[in-house]
Amino acid sequence: MGNAAPVLSYLGGMREVALLAVLVIAAFTELAYGKVYNWLTLPAMVAGLMLNYILGGVGTLSQTLPSAGGMAATARVGATADGACLLDSLLGMGLAGGLFGAFWLLGQFGGADLKLAVAVGALKGWYFALLAIVATALVGGVLALAVLVWKGRLRQGLRDSLLAVVRLRRKPQSEGEESPARLTVPYGLAISVGTMWVWMARMGVF
Repeated sequence: MGNAAPVLSYLGGMREVALLAVLVIAAFTELAYGKVYNWLTLPAMVAGLMLNYILGGVGTLSQTLPSAGGMAATARVGATADGACLLDSLLGMGLAGGLFGAFWLLGQFGGADLKLAVAVGALKGWYFALLAIVATALVGGVLALAVLVWKGRLRQGLRDSLLAVVRLRRKPQSEGEESPARLTVPYGLAISVGTMWVWMARMGVF
């Protein structure tokens, strides 16, 4: 048992490094090629499931609940991931997949964005995924406004968004008109930046 702690600590560090690598590569490919590739997200899901199972076994619901100690432990690269287990990984995938999947069905996100969010959930569990989703929404909103300003479409974008809320449906578009949704930044970038924000915050960087 004495030799297990260093191994688990090493695997916990690998999980953090894997997350950061996925985020950086996803942001790069999104900006450079407009895509987040399956060769990145699908192996990340498998790695998340495997690492969390090795770190904590199948796990229980109570094991997946966040705690002050768990937040501190998971923030340190190389620390044994407190609360990490297969169940936490599956819950993270389900949460991210459910929320992003709903928007994907509405045409707001691409399938690649959905898979990137699920990969984050697989690697870090449901609680981290929840924080990352909130941060992604904030980052995505800010970047979308910036793009609308840059393209001179801020007034139209705000007007269309307000109409969509009031009518509880998307505003019909004339043929050939570019949708405000199409003017937003690539959400793969927003997911990467938002998730990195949460990771750095839990690291105590700010």
